[in-house]
Amino acid sequence: MQSVSELELAPGKRKLIEAALRLTAGGRSFASLGLREVAREARLNPNTFYRHFATLDDLAREAVESVSRRLRPMLRRERWLAAHDEPHRVPRRACVAFFAFALENREAFLSALAEYHGTSPALREAVRVHLNEVSAEMAEDVVQLNLMPGLPRETVEEICTQIVLQLFHLSHEFIGNVAQRELLIDYAERFIVRLFAGAVFLAQHEAQ
Repeated sequence: MQSVSELELAPGKRKLIEAALRLTAGGRSFASLGLREVAREARLNPNTFYRHFATLDDLAREAVESVSRRLRPMLRRERWLAAHDEPHRVPRRACVAFFAFALENREAFLSALAEYHGTSPALREAVRVHLNEVSAEMAEDVVQLNLMPGLPRETVEEICTQIVLQLFHLSHEFIGNVAQRELLIDYAERFIVRLFAGAVFLAQHEAQ
């Protein structure tokens, strides 16, 4: 299954991104790649690279952006549908959707996980920016859907940041450990519920 949408990218650009993601999915950093190596993996002439990217960092940023453009609306749609159909299952359905997307985009997620603590400041920042966008939209949905009416906006934002980071790091285990996938979904759901429940308890205690 392809890791980036064919509809979003020119064929040459898409092939180069997918080639780089294949090469980095095993834990290598983008900084360790060579332009010719990526072009060879993509079965393209090296000159094709410069038609689409100035540097490998530009390629990596485009890869992160292309995945984020599909992940964020999918998660928002799932949260809103769950809130309408079965509000008590919003955390679980969101976890299932997130991990399913991570599995479908295995190479992109494994590369992003490697770059989160990688050697390139530009790529570390790119991954963090998009994770922050995911958490900001999650917080916006929690507020708009009135899922946590007893919590102030800033508390919801803090919790959503923690949740997104936890799920992002858990995606590595979810991708690599088939036998544990259901248990990881259960754990992630409990993590979300307990964070919000604890915040509600503290807010009530402080209000007394």
